[in-house]
Amino acid sequence: MHSFLILGSAALAAGHGLLEKITVDGTTYPAFDTRVDHDFPGGVQRIMWGYSKSRVNGTAPVDNVNSPDIACRFNPLVSPALTAPARAGSNITFEWTEWFASHKGPVLTYMGFMPSENISVNQVEFFKIDQDTYDAKTDRRGTHNLIDNNNTRTVTIPSNIKPGTYVVRHEIIGLHFAWQEKTVQGQIGAQPYPNCVKVQVTGSGTDSPPGEKFPGAYGWRDPGLLVNVPPGPAVYKGEHNPPQGPVPVVANTGALSGERGEAYARFKEEKGQAIKHAVASDLKKGMKGLGGCFWEEGADPSTVKCSTINPDNPGPFIGYAQPKESPMYTETPGALMRGQKPPPKLYGNENNPRRRIMV
Repeated sequence: MHSFLILGSAALAAGHGLLEKITVDGTTYPAFDTRVDHDFPGGVQRIMWGYSKSRVNGTAPVDNVNSPDIACRFNPLVSPALTAPARAGSNITFEWTEWFASHKGPVLTYMGFMPSENISVNQVEFFKIDQDTYDAKTDRRGTHNLIDNNNTRTVTIPSNIKPGTYVVRHEIIGLHFAWQEKTVQGQIGAQPYPNCVKVQVTGSGTDSPPGEKFPGAYGWRDPGLLVNVPPGPAVYKGEHNPPQGPVPVVANTGALSGERGEAYARFKEEKGQAIKHAVASDLKKGMKGLGGCFWEEGADPSTVKCSTINPDNPGPFIGYAQPKESPMYTETPGALMRGQKPPPKLYGNENNPRRRIMV
């Protein structure tokens, strides 16, 4: 079958911020590809909430924490046609398209109980089940570990939560521009890339962890979005006993086969060629990329890679948005940082006093 090779490497603006596939309790499902799935004739079925192509083919981050988009990405959302069954205590693995090493930050996963099928994701109360943030001993962030693990992160569904339908919200937050505090309330320099999947949890658990809604869980001046500590609530300390019963048998994962599968592969190839030509045009104009990425001059647009550091723009990697334990932390903004350090005050969501913290 044809492959869509260029999207994971060549297209900076079109290739990052996307899930490639999700494995739920042993079964692998294709993720919703906003660059392709909206337009494929006959449509596709996914376990993931699909989202709009309104921002850079839909692959951009959400820069307003007060927007409904902060839950599962850009509205209007497309509700999942499928639900992934999973035993409490089983694993979910999220595989991203190639993540750019320059987009450093935490990797976070939440779950939220859906009391009914017609509830909006913005009404769901999410509790955090996993986070991989900053390790001062190694000067590594969650994205370092994600990349080293073939762009994947595996989390465990708490074994003691009550059965039912859940929204699983998985997110990377790039902090390479976190120092760019915006003048409009709600807008942030940090780059959240949230994605949501629908999971039917089985088991005999009874726990209903308290949660927080999106928007609402993040404040526009929260630590973790302006300075670097994990945003959102603390991780729920649930039980992690082995799953009970047989692995679920799934009849339909949403993956296409036969003639439909070949047509889908050709369609992705066509989309990829269009993006390849756009990247080639940028390279001819001398554009080196955004977000600290660097495209080598004269590179083949079908294979060009995003390097870790853009030598022409080192500023985003130094500043008060870095962890204080990090060698990249400084309280003296440089010429490229476009701002001053905010004065000490209460950072956090004014509507959520439980989350306020003094820095």
